Amino acid sequence: MARSSQVPAAILLLTAGVLLARHVGEVFCSGARPMVRGRSVSSLALQAEGGESGDRVLLKVLSPEGAGISQSCSEVILPSASGQLGVLAGHAPMMSALDIGVLRYKQAGVWKPLVVMGGFASIDSNTLSVLVNDWETADGIEMDQAKSNMDEATRLLEKSDSKKDKLDATQSVKKAAARLQAAMFMTGSKK
Repeated sequence: MARSSQVPAAILLLTAGVLLARHVGEVFCSGARPMVRGRSVSSLALQAEGGESGDRVLLKVLSPEGAGISQSCSEVILPSASGQLGVLAGHAPMMSALDIGVLRYKQAGVWKPLVVMGGFASIDSNTLSVLVNDWETADGIEMDQAKSNMDEATRLLEKSDSKKDKLDATQSVKKAAARLQAAMFMTGSKK
């Protein structure tokens, strides 16, 4: 009785093995390309090398006023609340809180800075959406004005007494420091 129940199980196992071998043979011997999310692995490798497209991440920066930019770029560095966060093509989906600082993106081999005043970033399917309280391009920042703003913000922080004044002054110092950093980045100066 035990032997007769083992025969159908053996036949079933043998049939499953034959079907599996046939399927594996079709994939590896028929020239079929392995696929990742509907695209062949070789086309993804070509894109990563820059052969298909040099700029691979769509950066969208938006503020509550609706003002924003949309740029295609190869790399983005975000000022996240826990430090700098780099984003390349194929990055895993995620969200992050942003601090006041300089967002940098690489476009056609050139790094470009944006001053962001805190917010959130979300990446999914090679689209980086950045929602910020406010933002400013670095080309509109005067170096001398940024330095004087930094000195004034630092002076106010040193003079502040209450916790609220210190918090406000700290935010002003962060904004002034980000604007100064972006202005120095544009001039190539590291002073």
